[in-house]
Amino acid sequence: MVPRFEKRVRAFATNMSGLMVVVLLTAFGLPDFEFKSLVRSIILLVAFIGIIIIPLSLKSRQTFGQRINKIKTVNLDDSEPTLVKLIFREIFKYTLSLVTCGIYLIVAYFALSEQHVSRTIHDYVFKTKVIDLDNSPQNKRYNDAIRTKTMKDTDLR
Repeated sequence: MVPRFEKRVRAFATNMSGLMVVVLLTAFGLPDFEFKSLVRSIILLVAFIGIIIIPLSLKSRQTFGQRINKIKTVNLDDSEPTLVKLIFREIFKYTLSLVTCGIYLIVAYFALSEQHVSRTIHDYVFKTKVIDLDNSPQNKRYNDAIRTKTMKDTDLR
């Protein structure tokens, strides 16, 4: 099932919130000393690894935000992507977000296709898609509630 736009945004926001807490703590919580910028960089790298990379390394292959929102990144044929592919996908996404000061995210999420498959720019680059793992009746009812009678009759998603 294709996840809603909001689920993908919430998953990314959850991951970013964890990273931003660390950014704020390192920006305002470190005393002045000679190697402050080096220590800050190391702390941020460790935080990225701890918040993004380590959860991908676990059995579920989901980031913390994806796990909370019950979505998952898979290959186009619904097979499990390799860990290296998932890590490079996340590094690509966060690097472009940082380099473009967030403009990449705006463009990527406006280019999000929700018709038959949920893919953004980084999904096209890495030949992946995101699927919704939530098969609960509440999730199904929400998706049916936003579909008009014509959409249901013609089986448009």
